[in-house]
Amino acid sequence: MTKSKIETFFKENSDQNDVLLQEKISRYLDLKKIYKKLGEAIKADGVRIIVENGKQKYKKINPAVQEKQKINSQMLNLEKEIYMKIKPTRKTVPKPPSDVGKGGLV
Repeated sequence: MTKSKIETFFKENSDQNDVLLQEKISRYLDLKKIYKKLGEAIKADGVRIIVENGKQKYKKINPAVQEKQKINSQMLNLEKEIYMKIKPTRKTVPKPPSDVGKGGLV
C-alpha cells in the first residue's frame, strides 16, 4: 500500500521516538480514512435519505453528514497538536505568496 502525501510528510518531519506524537499521527490518519469513507457514502446515498418505518416514508439528513462534521473537528484539533510538535524541513515548507501585483488597503 502506498503512503499518502500527508503520511509521508508527517513521517519525514516528526520525531519517530515521540510515542505520543506518533499516536496522534496514527489517530489522525485513521480519522482521515473514516472521513473519506463517509464522503463516499454521502456521494452514493445523497445528503438526504428516505427512511421507511412501516407505512411511513420520510426524508431526513443523512447521518453520515453529521458524523463527517464531528470527524472534521477532531481532525482539526489533532492537526493543531501535531503541527506544534513537528519540524518541517525547508524543502517541505511552502513558499509564501509573492506580493507582486497586490494592492494595499489605501
